[in-house]
Amino acid sequence: MKQKQFEIQNVALWDQIKTILEERHKKKNTPAPAGLQEFPALYRRLCQNLALALQRGYSPALTDYLQKMVSDCHQLLYGKAVERPMTLHRWLLSEFPQRVREEWRLLLFVCLAFWGVGLLVGVLVWFNPEMAYSFSSADKLEKMRQMYMSDKIGVGRGAEGDFTMFGMYIWNNISIDFRTFGAGVFGGIPALYIMGVNGLGMGVVASWLSADPATRHNFWSFVITHGSFEIVGMLLSGVAGMRLGLSLIQPGRLSRRRALYAASQRMFPILVGASILTFIAAFFEAFWSASPVIPHSVKYAVGALCWLLVIVFFIFAGRVRS
Repeated sequence: MKQKQFEIQNVALWDQIKTILEERHKKKNTPAPAGLQEFPALYRRLCQNLALALQRGYSPALTDYLQKMVSDCHQLLYGKAVERPMTLHRWLLSEFPQRVREEWRLLLFVCLAFWGVGLLVGVLVWFNPEMAYSFSSADKLEKMRQMYMSDKIGVGRGAEGDFTMFGMYIWNNISIDFRTFGAGVFGGIPALYIMGVNGLGMGVVASWLSADPATRHNFWSFVITHGSFEIVGMLLSGVAGMRLGLSLIQPGRLSRRRALYAASQRMFPILVGASILTFIAAFFEAFWSASPVIPHSVKYAVGALCWLLVIVFFIFAGRVRS
């Protein structure tokens, strides 16, 4: 049903509810008007209207109007303001992980693109180190090796350098998340390509540095902690981007414009959650991972704990108790 037909069909109901709300607002301390007796039934019909408007991807102006009216009705019936559906606590601990689990197929696909390419290239470079030059330049590989040499990594940057790198990590990593999300509108292919390219780069560098005893522990102790947040954030951005692209390829009964709008609304919690994870990763990368005074064993232990917490969060958070 077109939005205009939907509005014509239900405008009488909305006007009736609006009249009751206005009368009740003007006379707060007086007895309830006669129309209030049938108000619960009107409220249920209004909730159905809102659900249909959201499902069909009607304009934000209409859905916001109905949402505001539903909130006012809830307050009138139950005597308190309705809890906002996007409060930080409920959103972060419930809706965010639920949306991720609902998109488990896309998440699996993105993980295969990233981890599959990374592991394959890493194995090839491990058994034939010369192949690293087929995927990266000699200057870049040498620069990475020098960066993680024991005599270099123990120097430290100082507090000012840590804050500078913190800002740089936020800008660089979160911008990658948003570019991945936005590029996914082109059929999801760019998002998948970004996952594959990042997996390839990780596989080459990780295998190349792991083969050298002088850089092995410096590299892995550096990346293990912040990688748990940064990599997961990037993968979730890829999921959100691919969902955008698929909404244009398979819009269902909606027009492509409305399907894209509905998909972007649905993926918004995942994108913001990915940005939060990336922000946490930037903090660890600037102030923890690069610290020369923390032993490798401590970084490995904290890194393993972070990976475990992230995995447990997305498996169990937001599940409704039976």
